[in-house]
Amino acid sequence: MGGAVSAGEDNDDLIDNLVQADYIKTAIVEHAFRAIDRADYYADEHKPAAYKDLAWKHGNLHLSAPCIYSEVMEALKLKPGLSFLNLGSGTGYLSTMVGLILGPFGINHGIELHSDVVDYANRKLEEIKTSSYALDEYELCEPTFVVGNCLLLGPNGRLYDRVYCGAACPPEHENFMKTLISVGGILVMPINDQVSSKVRLRYSFAFFF
Repeated sequence: MGGAVSAGEDNDDLIDNLVQADYIKTAIVEHAFRAIDRADYYADEHKPAAYKDLAWKHGNLHLSAPCIYSEVMEALKLKPGLSFLNLGSGTGYLSTMVGLILGPFGINHGIELHSDVVDYANRKLEEIKTSSYALDEYELCEPTFVVGNCLLLGPNGRLYDRVYCGAACPPEHENFMKTLISVGGILVMPINDQVSSKVRLRYSFAFFF
């Protein structure tokens, strides 16, 4: 998925294109995208492709297309102090952008199946913390990444205000994903190549596409 907007010359140019195409709709999401350079999460030899609106995969590493992440960030309706769970947290790019919005009093957890990807995400997080000017402007809710299978989470774990399932999720496990969000919380996950948003209203769900 991807290819919905023109490639950018740099990160700001890519974000300009996403704003003009109405994938990025709110200032808070736009600022988070501008603060974290997508290319910083690419392997060095693949950085020239970072500003194309295309997914990237290298071994176990994976980044969704910018247009997809834009839709996800908007659908999550983030605000400071919320708790967030990223299922299939990958390189940590999305979790780090989310952390800029959650601020110092939020919770930011990621579960990733592959240990080498968790190591990569932690390295990238340390690089951002030591070299990014974004942290001069934001108080980061630092993401914590663990190795695990999101389909094997226990039934009595904590609930989250916002959950994103970027990992491949068989349709039969969709109902399980819903149990991870608190009342009033939002679950965002891809269904049939579209980003789907679900809000928990007590014991039922409202659906938005």
